Amino acid sequence: MANFCSECGKALEPDSNFCIGCGASLTGKKPAKPLWQEKHDRVVANHRPSGKNRLKIFIALGVVAVFGGWVYFNLPESGNPVIKASPAIVSPASYSVTGEQMIDVPAKVENRKIILPLDLLRERKFIAFQYSTELNNIPLLAYITGEGKVVTAVSMCEPCNSTRFHMKGDKLVCNSCGSTWELNDLEPVSGSCGKYPPDALPNTVAGNEIQIDEQLVVRWQRRI
Repeated sequence: MANFCSECGKALEPDSNFCIGCGASLTGKKPAKPLWQEKHDRVVANHRPSGKNRLKIFIALGVVAVFGGWVYFNLPESGNPVIKASPAIVSPASYSVTGEQMIDVPAKVENRKIILPLDLLRERKFIAFQYSTELNNIPLLAYITGEGKVVTAVSMCEPCNSTRFHMKGDKLVCNSCGSTWELNDLEPVSGSCGKYPPDALPNTVAGNEIQIDEQLVVRWQRRI
């Protein structure tokens, strides 16, 4: 007569110590694991990394983390370096969202400096002027950023040869092709000429004068 497991009711084999159905002990010994559990344990054991493999994984993760940190901290900074290096020295300017055109003003050259009155720029905010000699005739511009920096640059959108721009809110826009740049750092926003904003020139402010080194303008060359 067959015996049956008191736990699950499955028929027992003669002389069995454990139920082959649920693994219940028939003799008080440690119960056997069901067949599916034994298979699962074998699979897990085969895929569990050894001590050496775990060390390799930790080293690899560490290398990835170090490399990622190096890349993050060595990415080139955005924004024009000339503008980034300029101090904020005047009150921030704001421009109409409907557009504000450049205003032409005279400039003078003294002691190898191209000089503009600072109070004139404060009043007009966005001006155009010329550096002219027998050999050179280079259009220039100056404006005040929304951060209070004085920006001077060659007034040229080189791909399309336009020399005129306008401000629209916090953007600088080429009058000819419509290419658009961020006012504060000349980062491109849109347009086919976006890689070539007006080429920023370093300047210094001394009293009421904005001064640009004449030789920087004389040596200026188109980028394309």
